[in-house]
Amino acid sequence: MPEIILSDYFYGDESEEFVYFKIPRQLITNPKFKHVSTDAKLLYGMLLDRMSLSARNGWYDDTGQVYIYYSVDEICGDMTCGRDKAMKLLAELDTKKGVGLIERIKQGQGKPTKIYVKRFTTRTIPPKPAPPPLESFMPFSQVDFSNVQKSEIPTPRGGKNRRAAVEKPDPNYTKRNQTEFIQPDPSISPRKSPAEGLEMDRYERRKELKANIDYERLRREHPCDDIDDLLELMLDTVCSTAPAIRIGGSDIPTEAVRNRFLQLDSEHIQYVIDALKQTTTKINNIRAYLLTALYNAPVTIGPYYSAAVRHDFH
Repeated sequence: MPEIILSDYFYGDESEEFVYFKIPRQLITNPKFKHVSTDAKLLYGMLLDRMSLSARNGWYDDTGQVYIYYSVDEICGDMTCGRDKAMKLLAELDTKKGVGLIERIKQGQGKPTKIYVKRFTTRTIPPKPAPPPLESFMPFSQVDFSNVQKSEIPTPRGGKNRRAAVEKPDPNYTKRNQTEFIQPDPSISPRKSPAEGLEMDRYERRKELKANIDYERLRREHPCDDIDDLLELMLDTVCSTAPAIRIGGSDIPTEAVRNRFLQLDSEHIQYVIDALKQTTTKINNIRAYLLTALYNAPVTIGPYYSAAVRHDFH
């Protein structure tokens, strides 16, 4: 047995030992490409190999299509051929003169030609497999019918009573009221799922709340995040499906809280923002604090500003 030598490293050009050019199988087997020369097929594989350079070099046009650069001189060197043959091989693959596997775009002014390497498939439909022989469809000679339900009404064996037996068949259970079993076609007036209903309700509530608080004006006068956060908190509360909401340590029916929040306007929001700015104590639960402030705003806004006016006059 020959000795196998395991090398830890690649030296010199050994790194290229296991690098291959890939040529699509259909270039060899499909009759459409039979007239394409073997050298042109090899060149197409070399062009495909060059596509890996496009990502590294950023060779994409404005539409995102990948192109490569492969000059005639480089082809001559790699294929060990003259310039005329290199041009002939490119023409075999080109869309204008050849099979249409590449497209060359000249840029002029001494710039290299762009080459678009095209993918290809065939639309040949493979023939259908031959049907199996009829013998394979013959029924089995021995079949167990022991589990098949039989009629409870006996049928006479004699030919004379055959008509009477036919006139009194088994009850036809399919003649029952079919409306008990018919399921409505969901494509006809489909019902909205609960999630869709909640989403629609949330969308409408958001519009209502924005109109109530003069949302656009508040965003111009205050940081957008502050207004958006308060709006989302109000929206979560108004759309809540919980039976009660905790406000200031007490559980208040959700319907009562919803009605209160739908009464809030821009002045109430302004009041809550001002009160929050003047708070000097640490707020551990900002959500609970804002819920309480918003719920109490219609009741406390008057005394708050009255106290502020009296303070300014003293």
